[in-house]
Amino acid sequence: MSAVDRAWLEMDEPNNPMVVSAVLDLDGVGDVQDLVGHVVTRLSAYPRFRQRVDRSVEPPVWRDAGELSLPYHVRIYHLTEDRPEHGITEAVACEVGTALDEQHPLWRLTVFMREAGRVTVLFRAHHAIADGMALVGVLMRCTDTPVPDREMEARLVVRRLFERLDRAAGTLQAALRVVRDRAGWRERVAMPLRQGRETALAFGRVLSLPQDNPGCLRRPLCGERRVAWSAALPLAPIKTRARRLGVKINDLFLAALAGAIGRYLRETPGNADAANLRISIPVNLRKPADGELGNCFGLVLLDLPVEEIGWRERVALVGRRMAALKRSPEARATLLGLAAAGRLPVAWEKSLVNYLAGKAAAVVSNLPGPQHALTIAGARIGNLVFWPPQTAGIGVGISLFSYDGRVTVGVSADRALLDDPARLVALFEDELMLILHPRKHAARRSRPARLRTGPSTARPPSPAPVRVPVPARPAQARRG
Repeated sequence: MSAVDRAWLEMDEPNNPMVVSAVLDLDGVGDVQDLVGHVVTRLSAYPRFRQRVDRSVEPPVWRDAGELSLPYHVRIYHLTEDRPEHGITEAVACEVGTALDEQHPLWRLTVFMREAGRVTVLFRAHHAIADGMALVGVLMRCTDTPVPDREMEARLVVRRLFERLDRAAGTLQAALRVVRDRAGWRERVAMPLRQGRETALAFGRVLSLPQDNPGCLRRPLCGERRVAWSAALPLAPIKTRARRLGVKINDLFLAALAGAIGRYLRETPGNADAANLRISIPVNLRKPADGELGNCFGLVLLDLPVEEIGWRERVALVGRRMAALKRSPEARATLLGLAAAGRLPVAWEKSLVNYLAGKAAAVVSNLPGPQHALTIAGARIGNLVFWPPQTAGIGVGISLFSYDGRVTVGVSADRALLDDPARLVALFEDELMLILHPRKHAARRSRPARLRTGPSTARPPSPAPVRVPVPARPAQARRG
């Protein structure tokens, strides 16, 4: 188990498990048992999804778990038959806040059967297995037209061979340059030292940031989750508008999010003067076409302007701040910080992670998906929502996921911090429309605050018996 993976494993808290969640809406499902069997078979192709955590040694390692316990890993609910009044968001919320049992491989699949062949699938996997970008790849290879595993392995072997040849050629060229010019040798030595110094300074800047987020988002977590997600929004007009404004699509999304959070805070008593909110943004550090699991990402911290300012000023401000972050080594510095934390005693590790986590009030992830429609066991994927876990005391996770020419925003939040994520989603859509069509919103007024009531505290009905074809047991997995 790598140091970074171990760090995520040890970040689990009773009210805040470090689990990545994905919700897929499927249409045209014929036989739910075939659907589940298809997904379980594809997941079983990955050794990590057949391994459990072994804490009998220090540090922990991955061990072969033997045959999968399908009643644990797969649960099926019949919402329309057993509890027609139980909404899908409430059912999903009851699941996302629960921890995974380390006596089993750290993943679960929950299927919510709805109406007329419509099924919602909740896939959950611990962050110690892989980060969000890698798990998106896992889900895409569960579809009916994935890249075959053998083909993927062959591509990785060929790519690594070319990388080695490229490094060897670069080393030879460097040696020749040293012979020709000793100044070149000095530069090759100076560059790593300079990069190391810049990384250390970036990590120091992160540590020195004030913990100045709004007080309502820094309260202790209660462990009860609430979730909401938007309808799929067309991506083409958003791209066009971002290009005309001279910013990136992600900058436009973050500006709309800043405006939405600002309005939400002003609707909450005691937060009318909130002017800034710091978020943590995962940054993918994988090489292109890397299909391996594990964690290879860093974090950057962005201050969102949530005060009452014009949308143009907000977009420009977010664009400038994001451009500055892209030039900084902050993402790689936090990756190295997590790796270092994973090698510390658990108590020290949690203290460091909690200190870093206190700098941000929310985790905001923007993941790109395939831009064409996909199917799983013949059922079409209509919508997909992804939620990253939030470390330590952070209790708000927001995701933007693009798929098939559309984008969906999802919010997962601890009730103690944000009790009405559906309201935040509605405000985000409104702020996005303001940026896309400002003339139509010239006379727009803020929507009045609604009476926020929580979801039913009742758990979903007991799962139906699962009849899933058991995949053939693979060869003994190697020690992690």
